[in-house]
Amino acid sequence: MSVLQAALLFLCQSVFTLCIAVFLLRFCLHLSGATPRNIITQWLGKITNPVIKPVRTILGVWKGFDSAAFLICLLLVMAKVYIFGWIKIDEPLPLLSIFIFSCGQLLQFTLQLYSLAIIAQAVLSWVNPSPNALSDVLYSLTAPLLNLVRRFIPPIGGFDLSPIPVWLGLQLLNIMVAAPIMRASLWMF
Repeated sequence: MSVLQAALLFLCQSVFTLCIAVFLLRFCLHLSGATPRNIITQWLGKITNPVIKPVRTILGVWKGFDSAAFLICLLLVMAKVYIFGWIKIDEPLPLLSIFIFSCGQLLQFTLQLYSLAIIAQAVLSWVNPSPNALSDVLYSLTAPLLNLVRRFIPPIGGFDLSPIPVWLGLQLLNIMVAAPIMRASLWMF
């Protein structure tokens, strides 16, 4: 791989990852029922609305599932996989392989987003336990997962241990579900 190809891959990786993260965060926050009054959710809304609103007029929102944000995330991941495949092997990949690999990678991005949110929430609770915009967003994002585990593992001595099994579960899902989906797509071509 030449230096130019490596630089192009780095730029594509950075831009696509940032865009996917922003739209995926909006999708996940909408799914978890985050308050739209938070400054971070308002910022996400302002930068993603120009793309999401036209798509939403066609697809709509169904029972809290923002299909427009999900479709945009999937299309961004597919575009990233297509461009990376084209840069690396100088020919386009089969569309079915791109779709399957992209589904696995979108699942992997989602699991990583939740893993990072859990770690950030734990660190933020130690550093600055007072409520702020970031802690509210992190709580909204992680509360549905953590509350499932809190039913079985209540806080012990003031310490909430629920992030540990949730984080481990997310990593296991990444290893046992997302990675095999991406590997399976590579066998198709």
